[in-house]
Amino acid sequence: MFADKVNNMRAHIIYFNFLKPDGEGFSLGGIQTYILNLIPVLRECGYEVTVYQRSQINFHKDFDGYDVYGLKNLKEPGVEVATALLDFTLSHVNVKDDLILYGCESCITRKVDCKTIAIQHGISWDIQSEKCSGLRYMRKFLGKYYTTWKTVRRVEKADQLICVDYNFVNWYRAVTPYVRTNLVTIPNFTAIPQEMPQKDSDVINIIFARRFFPHRGTRLFTDVVERLLDKWPVVRITIAGDGPDASYMHGKLDKFSNVSFISYESKDSMKIHADKHIAVVPTLGSEGTSLSLLEAMASGCAVVCTNVGGMTNIVLDGYNGLCIEPSEQPLYDALDKLVADTEYRAMIQRYAYDTVSKSFSRDKWRNNWKRVLMS
Repeated sequence: MFADKVNNMRAHIIYFNFLKPDGEGFSLGGIQTYILNLIPVLRECGYEVTVYQRSQINFHKDFDGYDVYGLKNLKEPGVEVATALLDFTLSHVNVKDDLILYGCESCITRKVDCKTIAIQHGISWDIQSEKCSGLRYMRKFLGKYYTTWKTVRRVEKADQLICVDYNFVNWYRAVTPYVRTNLVTIPNFTAIPQEMPQKDSDVINIIFARRFFPHRGTRLFTDVVERLLDKWPVVRITIAGDGPDASYMHGKLDKFSNVSFISYESKDSMKIHADKHIAVVPTLGSEGTSLSLLEAMASGCAVVCTNVGGMTNIVLDGYNGLCIEPSEQPLYDALDKLVADTEYRAMIQRYAYDTVSKSFSRDKWRNNWKRVLMS
């Protein structure tokens, strides 16, 4: 069912959920977007590209410039699934010329003979749990150290580890006696409009564009919206996305006429941000150099983000955004300040746009990847 292709040099990308499980359409998510943008870079460097994933049925999809294979009967993402995907991939690899590229570091299971690159999308185990003490606290404490040990052992099995932020790099240096894997930091990127979009001054548009998961700050933002709208009826809120916390947000916010829920495709992100004055990225944990944050800044939004993960590599508090503690009062205070102070908000918007234009462009990201691939 899976026909091998004969090419001189191929890149084999392993990721759990690139397409939907039935192979019809793309899964939504930052890693999927990352891979889609990386494929043209690989092709420019002379690689034919194939993607391998788990699926409900065996399938082979032939897209313009790359193939996708789905392997059925694989369980939820984990060691067993990653091992099965790697075993199948290796049956198609020319060890001398080919490259295996792990779409995220959790896809790595063992050292292999061919060249390998893994992408590390940010620390995912920093999400805080409810308060506890005594034995329960110790269990959670040791559980995080077990995750640390597994992560260090896993990434050593790749020849190169591409990190999207410096947060992971500094964490790795802190927990290991010495660096035993080749770390290269390539922050995420965004498309950059030629000119910063101009904003209508009649109302203040605020956007939350994230997948609806509690660790993405859905409940934190929802609770603040209720307070903010009581004080500022001029504010309009757009909540863009979908996910398991949608019912919670609808239950709290559907009563407000100036709150709207929309869904969108990732390619339209810049368009939906273009008329927004303020963007909120209130992540509680598990965040790299957030694509949502970069897209908002490129669209000329004044951003409010939390001091989590790789977002601290992007925002200088009070200069190109507001970087706050992930809790309700700091988020309310930041939004209140940006709504109230037009000149301050305009300054933040301009510096946000300038920051991403110079440091987080697609061209810079592509050139950094080319240097890695050509080396």
